[in-house]
Amino acid sequence: MTSLRLSPGLDATALARAFQAGGQRLHIPGILVTEAADAIEAVLAAERRWKTTVAAGGTYLELPLDGRVAEDPAKQAWLDEAAVDGSSPLTQYIFDTRRLTAERELEVTRGDAADAVLDWLNSETFIAFVRTVTGDDRIDLADAQASRYRPGHVLTSHNDVSPGKNRLYGYVLNFSRDWRADWGGNLVFYGEDGHIEHGWVPAFNALNLFVVPTRHAVTQVASFAARDRLSIVGWLRSNTALGPQSREGDRRY
Repeated sequence: MTSLRLSPGLDATALARAFQAGGQRLHIPGILVTEAADAIEAVLAAERRWKTTVAAGGTYLELPLDGRVAEDPAKQAWLDEAAVDGSSPLTQYIFDTRRLTAERELEVTRGDAADAVLDWLNSETFIAFVRTVTGDDRIDLADAQASRYRPGHVLTSHNDVSPGKNRLYGYVLNFSRDWRADWGGNLVFYGEDGHIEHGWVPAFNALNLFVVPTRHAVTQVASFAARDRLSIVGWLRSNTALGPQSREGDRRY
């Protein structure tokens, strides 16, 4: 298996200055050596055993897939009928997932490049790198899930606060090539006035990093998107309990 390594040209000290100047969020292109990014993309693109996870319009479910359809054909209608309630203030989502951390805990890992990402994210090298970039020595570990957003998939506004999880920073490792902004699937950040303050288009082999809490969303992938949005996402966490992070909290299902 290809070894996962940070690109040798990254300057963690310069990235740390950019992270603070950008309001504790940062886009880092070329995060991995090219052969590692290629290997991860290949695994995610070929994956068939996703689960679609839905919390939208009063529907709550997670169903195994065979490729792009329900593994149990009798349940396909559940997925076809899932839709976001646009009038609801609650966080809603529809996307495909492969829960890397949960699979590891259940000892059902597949031993591929996606599994290797979880090990790499928790390696001394990567933890030291993100501690330097964020200036935060409280980071002890990372969790991870692979995600696939197909046309119609979306994650509405939320701030990532989850009591007891000790989340310090959210991250997105992107593995979508040649993505266009008008395909949707963009990571957007909201200001206090509700306007979009900043945003990033999915970019192959790039790391997006931001402090928790930060109100953000993944915009709906367009019906005409030419490919799926592939990524590995999660949070950098502390082993020590955190104090209150937000008076508002996260209004999620």
